[in-house]
Order: sequence, then C-alpha cells, then structure tokens
Amino acid sequence: MELSPLVVDTEGSVPIALGCHPGRSRVERRVAHWVVEVGWWRTPPARWERRDCWRLLFEDGRCLDLYWDGAERGWRLGRAWG
Repeated sequence: MELSPLVVDTEGSVPIALGCHPGRSRVERRVAHWVVEVGWWRTPPARWERRDCWRLLFEDGRCLDLYWDGAERGWRLGRAWG
C-alpha cells in the first residue's frame, strides 16, 4: 500500500510542522538528522536516490522519523515511535 506524501511545513529544507490547520503540529525538537543513499548498489543504478531523514519530536507528543523522497518530491513517514 502506497501512502500519500505528508504535508510538512519547512524552513529551507528543515521540517518545522506536520499537517495543516487546524490539525497542524509544530516540531518541538529535532532529535536527529541523517542521510541515506538508496539504490547505489544496483547495476546500472536504475533508481539511486538520496534521502534526508529527520527524527522529530512534535508538540503533541509524537516522535516520528520523516524523510524527503526526492523521486516523488514529497515527505514520507519512515517510522513512528511509541
């Protein structure tokens, strides 16, 4: 099942809020940021992409891993904690 891209507000490329009004939740703390390169091992590299991943703690208590999917040009949920 393919999920639709998330609505994420950013400052530059840094996420600052998830969703839109009235269900918008602001990022309280950016816990971690890392980069994953996917598909580089394929010969030829049919779908190589770089993902900027963020672990974010939101004001509503959720802790989520979000990443920017460059191929689809949208934010995706990688993991929900707790």
